[in-house]
Amino acid sequence: MRALVLLSLLFPAVISAAPKPEAADHFETEIRPLLLKYCAACHDPEEQENAAPFLRAKTVDQIGTFRSLWSSAAEQLQNRTMPPADEEQPTEAERLKLSTWIEETLEATACSGDVYAGRVVTRRLNRREYDNTIRDLLGVDLKASEKFPVDGSGGEGFDNNGETLFLPTMLMERYLTAASEALDAAIISPPLKLSYLPNDFLPASDKANAKVRSLPEKTQINVLATIFNDRRYQVRILVKPVKEQGAKLIFKLDGIAAERFEIKDASLPQVALETSVRLARGNHVLSLRSPEGSELEVVSLEVTELRPDPSPEYCERHQRLLQLEPDRIPESPHEHARQVLSNFLPQAFRRPVTNDEIEKYLSLYQRGEERGDPFTESMKLALRGVLVSPHFLFRIESEPQSDRPERLNDYELASRLSYFLWSTMPDEELFELAAEGKLQQPGVLKQQIERMLDDPKAEQFAFEFIGQWLGTKEVGALVAPDTGVFSGEFTTELLFDLQEEPVYFFRYLLAENRSLLELIDSDYAIVNKRLSGHYGFDEKNRPKRNPSNPWVQNPKRGSGGPFEKVMLPDDKRGGVLGMGGVHMVTSYPTRTSPVLRGGWILETMLGVRVPSPPPDVPEIKRGKNSELSTREILKKHRESPSCAACHNLMDPLGFALDNFDVLGRWRDKEGKAEIDASASLPSGESFTGPEGLRQVLLGRQDDFLHHLTRKMLGYALGRSLTDFDDCTIQKISQTVSESGFQSRTLVREIVLSPPFRSQQRTENMLE
Repeated sequence: MRALVLLSLLFPAVISAAPKPEAADHFETEIRPLLLKYCAACHDPEEQENAAPFLRAKTVDQIGTFRSLWSSAAEQLQNRTMPPADEEQPTEAERLKLSTWIEETLEATACSGDVYAGRVVTRRLNRREYDNTIRDLLGVDLKASEKFPVDGSGGEGFDNNGETLFLPTMLMERYLTAASEALDAAIISPPLKLSYLPNDFLPASDKANAKVRSLPEKTQINVLATIFNDRRYQVRILVKPVKEQGAKLIFKLDGIAAERFEIKDASLPQVALETSVRLARGNHVLSLRSPEGSELEVVSLEVTELRPDPSPEYCERHQRLLQLEPDRIPESPHEHARQVLSNFLPQAFRRPVTNDEIEKYLSLYQRGEERGDPFTESMKLALRGVLVSPHFLFRIESEPQSDRPERLNDYELASRLSYFLWSTMPDEELFELAAEGKLQQPGVLKQQIERMLDDPKAEQFAFEFIGQWLGTKEVGALVAPDTGVFSGEFTTELLFDLQEEPVYFFRYLLAENRSLLELIDSDYAIVNKRLSGHYGFDEKNRPKRNPSNPWVQNPKRGSGGPFEKVMLPDDKRGGVLGMGGVHMVTSYPTRTSPVLRGGWILETMLGVRVPSPPPDVPEIKRGKNSELSTREILKKHRESPSCAACHNLMDPLGFALDNFDVLGRWRDKEGKAEIDASASLPSGESFTGPEGLRQVLLGRQDDFLHHLTRKMLGYALGRSLTDFDDCTIQKISQTVSESGFQSRTLVREIVLSPPFRSQQRTENMLE
């Protein structure tokens, strides 16, 4: 995005001489002629059928008419995707001059138009939102989404973007299964005991009220059993042998022999045969077959559910959901079902519901009641319908009626707020404020933001936002060191610690409302005992917890001890650049990479899009027997003019972090060679090591804040941002900067912004 950063570092003389974006004559005499030279062949402003008529703008004021096209032009200039390879190409300085001028102009004119709210498309709950919502709605934490397809990411790079949250057929099938499993874990069905007498077996007998059912040799009788709970069942069969030599009996489950019995003592009047089988929910055919040479009389067949007594937590979930003790049946089942649905539906749909909606799901209850299902099973049928409804699975907001911003209703705002900060449904307090129509009031909204950030559920926000922004969420999953190269040097638990370190660091910033600049530089770390040892803080110099401001957070996994704030003994670490998870995602599985690390700093910390390498540039490779260091190989690579522009910027930033290995451990040598962490930018700015790099980034704190604001706003909205959002980003960034970069100020200003609290029709705006 921010090409100004790239230009200022590569060509300081150019940027210092660049006229202000407001200078219309500069556009007419310098910028537009260059664009006509390189772009008019395909984008002739006089051609009426031109699909990208951005060059029709002849003055700066007219650029606003084609903002999206101008933004696309700047991006394609940066990425070298335009002009086409077979056309005349601008120099690198011209590319940067043009793209920077365009972005500066778009930024300077961002607030010249009307207030923009944008539109968030209807979108389904992503995997974590589904799990958390089921947890808070039913009180069960089953992690059912582990069986769902992986959510894609889009927009600003997050997996809550509605434009990428599709609903494949397979996922709908998984929703049905997950709903059944969740309800079985929340509602206690009465213990099942089925008894079948002789006249209950098929084929039907012609003897009414018979006390036994004859089973001659090589014949079979069957019963259909309806099972409501997936568990083990005791099967007890009472039989009478007919022949003196005894008899045999085969018990079949759904056509497959489950048990073979042999009766040797035929003198007994009756024999009880017992076994246990596991039965899944649904209908099952239970069969009794007499093999050749055997003859029996069947007295009865009993199927009894085997289960332990439900736990107190299980009983509490049942009673909270059904408003009934587990062993009780309501006096008026139909009316009780209506009352349960009247309470459940508004929570599940996260809004008030109509009587017609209640009747719709009550009809499902009636279907179970009419076929003789127990009350709890009939309720599960109705509630299962709720849990696979689009109104539960999707976050649906009312359709805006105009292209002017329209305030969300309070229930819609409550959902946006809860899924932003908690990744789950609103709690009781948010629902109450929405019902009272108070949530849109700025004072009330600010109070709720503070309350929600103080809640332990806000850890989910830190985990998802920081993990996806930095890329560290994939450490231990898609990102891991090569087990051959680093054999015995790491454990799975350590990888999880490295994944969680930035999460708890960001959680601490929010908990204490500290400066966002501490993401760049800090004199403390948030680590546990295992990470402390991994980073080399031995018992002699291991940092001590600050007793005046202790902060301890229990980890999600492992036994590495709680994460706590500790003061750093030197300036090697501090901020995200000192975290092993960051070093891992910016390395190859076998070795570090200054290019990856430098590119990551530009894109992740500053929002500078690093262009893809030109197609004719060979991959950087280092042979096993190469005597050249990585630094020397990259120096040779930069001799190519087409490579120098980007590598002259990326490589020095990466060199400054060369003391960190793939696992984030400090090293002074790479093999036998001493690490040279000194760096010099094309602007002439020199620095050494991570401490010097952090100072360089602090010098560009406004660019960092602008990019961080954009990322968090995109995450909060769950949509792609457009040029029209630039004004909101600028205003939020300015307010946060004036507050001393307080972390909660950023969250608060995003929630109070027009895009978060409103929506509008955008079809005509984004054409």
